Amino acid sequence: MKGDPIPDQDHISRYCSATRCTEKGQVTGVAFQLRPTDEHLSVNWLEFLQLANRQEEISEVRRILSSKLGLGAEAKIAVLNVGEILNYVRIQSPDRRNLSVLHDPEEDDPSHSGICGYQYEDHLIADLIAEIVQTTYPAREPN
Repeated sequence: MKGDPIPDQDHISRYCSATRCTEKGQVTGVAFQLRPTDEHLSVNWLEFLQLANRQEEISEVRRILSSKLGLGAEAKIAVLNVGEILNYVRIQSPDRRNLSVLHDPEEDDPSHSGICGYQYEDHLIADLIAEIVQTTYPAREPN
């Protein structure tokens, strides 16, 4: 339901264009920076999709994202654990920042969610989030 916190044990994914990754495909903090007008960082709640496994969840996220934007050939989908994000940022940030990850469904994207509690200028928070990416997948379905 809109505004509900996502459970700590669950996972989110974030689309990361190639310009937000290193030449070796590692996601950088830039992928988690907000734009000046953003209220939160857009992500997708994987367990909300209620699919059999992570591969199916990523395939569904690809389908959802491809209806909204062009998926770059070198882009990645980063997967993170919600509890790890919240704990790591709280422990590692100088101000002991408390983030939240809230469900924010959209008509064409029911798993849409947001990481809340930081601003455009908070580059350190974005870098901290990038440090705990669990895994990445190609944004496009492999051939």
